Amino acid sequence: MPYLLAAEADKIQDFIFRSSRLREVVGASQLLTRFCRSIEDTLAKQYNGQVVVNDGGSFRVIFNDRNDAVAFGADLAELYRLALGGSLTVAEPVAMNSDFRTANDEAGKKLRWAKSHRQGVVAEVHMPYVAFCESCGVGLAERRDRLAGRNASRHRYLCATCQIKAKERDRGLREFLGAVYDAYAKKAAIPAHIEPDWPEDADAIAALDLSGRNYVAYLVADGNGMGQLFGSCDREQLQNLSQGLSTVLSKSLAVPMIEFRKQVPAQATMMPMLPLILGGDDLFALIPAPYALDIARRFCLEWEKRMQNLINLCNVPRPTIAAAVVICKGTYPYALAHRRAEALLEDAKRQSKLLAAKTNEHLSAVNFEVILGNRLAGMAEADGDQVIRRSLRPYWVAEHDLSEDALLRGIDLKHLLAQRYALKDLPRKRLAELRRCFAEVQTDIPVQRRTQDLERWTQHRLEWILERLSAVSRSAVVDALEVLGKPKNNGNGAHYWRSITRDNRDVVAHGMPDLLEVWEFAQELSHNPDDYEPQEDEA
Repeated sequence: MPYLLAAEADKIQDFIFRSSRLREVVGASQLLTRFCRSIEDTLAKQYNGQVVVNDGGSFRVIFNDRNDAVAFGADLAELYRLALGGSLTVAEPVAMNSDFRTANDEAGKKLRWAKSHRQGVVAEVHMPYVAFCESCGVGLAERRDRLAGRNASRHRYLCATCQIKAKERDRGLREFLGAVYDAYAKKAAIPAHIEPDWPEDADAIAALDLSGRNYVAYLVADGNGMGQLFGSCDREQLQNLSQGLSTVLSKSLAVPMIEFRKQVPAQATMMPMLPLILGGDDLFALIPAPYALDIARRFCLEWEKRMQNLINLCNVPRPTIAAAVVICKGTYPYALAHRRAEALLEDAKRQSKLLAAKTNEHLSAVNFEVILGNRLAGMAEADGDQVIRRSLRPYWVAEHDLSEDALLRGIDLKHLLAQRYALKDLPRKRLAELRRCFAEVQTDIPVQRRTQDLERWTQHRLEWILERLSAVSRSAVVDALEVLGKPKNNGNGAHYWRSITRDNRDVVAHGMPDLLEVWEFAQELSHNPDDYEPQEDEA
């Protein structure tokens, strides 16, 4: 009788992020990728196993004998510990009768049980008069050495794990980033003999900030409803899906980056991005801050198309993805940016899930935040019980016009980007006044006063700013207020705030504060940077 074995690496992100340099983060991701792919031709063959899934630290392997499955699981965990210095959970093998889906579901349950009942946690050894690793700050240093790379300038204490990550990065990135580069090189018509030049660190991407303020963007993405999709697969479908997910992710990222390179050709030999996690449906990538939102939008649309072509299953919703963009200084710690992006991503996934549950409509969503200077992420106000939101985030991403149901819960990101171009000539002084104006709106007021307060704010504060604009600028701002909110005299109240449903609550919100927050980073890839140069017609 065949048996299905499920195994999964523990705390993958902790392993990948346990280094200070992006070179070692990339090396850790490649090390994980190479380990997963090597199992099929090595350990699995030794035990006559048939690999179904071996990507992103997750494994599903079929054996004809239960003892082989148990021995394979023990050796797999030990090899993972030796190669990567981490732990891997192996579930008890599940007997397969005739239904692979049932066995796969049972294997997943046993894996979750095994993860929640792990034992044998080992503390890091501590001794006096020894040095800690200067990269991760956790492991005990094994040697003092100079790391490779353009910016390596001094010797530093390093633990064994960080040395392994660094050496893996120095081997080259073909196994980890080969699919991204191949798709990019093909569309960019890069000759085959030219070696890819990947960024060394965030500073290289920060140099692409057109504003000259050295900002970068971190893009995090995760597919929606992937558990339901995997659970609907038979053995062959699951194998094809597992093998194709990373390729879909790689090619979807390469497409908008080609468009970016067309608009910003500086340093054309260097790849204008650096994927840090790239496996399955999970993405964490360093991208340029200019055009960051449109890169995320186009990535989501491309992912939807390629996923639709990949899957061929009945009774499975249209595949969608959630994405989050954190824009920050190049010196901002990547781990903190990722932590904030995960929180934003969770909000985007929740809104997509609520939309699907209420209307059976499936849309991708993008959330974002700009971290100014070195302030802590997530300092923006929490929603709580507020009846007024100074934001429409997250935004939907759709190829066609949104339905009425979707519009009751937000607007398309492309409309925000379009208003950035429409308002490009607005004087910076007026932009600053609009920022202060929207910041003055009180959000923690009784719902009974909401309409009255917004009408008073519109009449005494917003209209005062509009009256000071030229006729052309006033018309453009009013159009933006209506697109990112509602026409002044439509709906409930003589104001521009839009009624939406957010987390099953009825609130009013506006997208103008979002646009003003990401003003320098909301360009569309259909326009070059010169198109956004303002032609101010007033002081």
